[in-house]
Amino acid sequence: MGRVGLVRTLKGTTVFLAVMALACYLGIFPQQIREAADMYDMAWLEAPGIAAISVSAVPIAVALVFFWMICTEIGRDNSFCRKNARLLTGIGFCALIDTGYCAVGTVTIELMVGSPIWLLGLGVCTAGLAIALAAFLLSHLVLKAAELKSENDLTI
Repeated sequence: MGRVGLVRTLKGTTVFLAVMALACYLGIFPQQIREAADMYDMAWLEAPGIAAISVSAVPIAVALVFFWMICTEIGRDNSFCRKNARLLTGIGFCALIDTGYCAVGTVTIELMVGSPIWLLGLGVCTAGLAIALAAFLLSHLVLKAAELKSENDLTI
């Protein structure tokens, strides 16, 4: 696969993830919150619950925009640059912020309702930490590669 094909695949995957997130945040999550509010007789928590879950969409949207920008740099044949390293660090921080927010939400729901939602929350938090660690690691490696590329460009 060439650079153009790679960039198209990465950007297509980014659009797919954005559409899936949109479907979850506009359809699935509000419906699940409504059902849980009815099941636990806590209708007064429906609107705050939807608002709280909607806040968690912000770091995801920011991370997807950062990834799109990285894909654009790859398309310009500028994969190993300081900008991409900074963007990967930003993705890592977005993942950490969302993971922390999810952990707080999971504990809050567990204390209020006592449902087994903590298992799902634990899985989401583990995935978020894995994404953050991968992003930070890749950021470090891209920065090192950018420095080597810079040294090579000065040598030639």
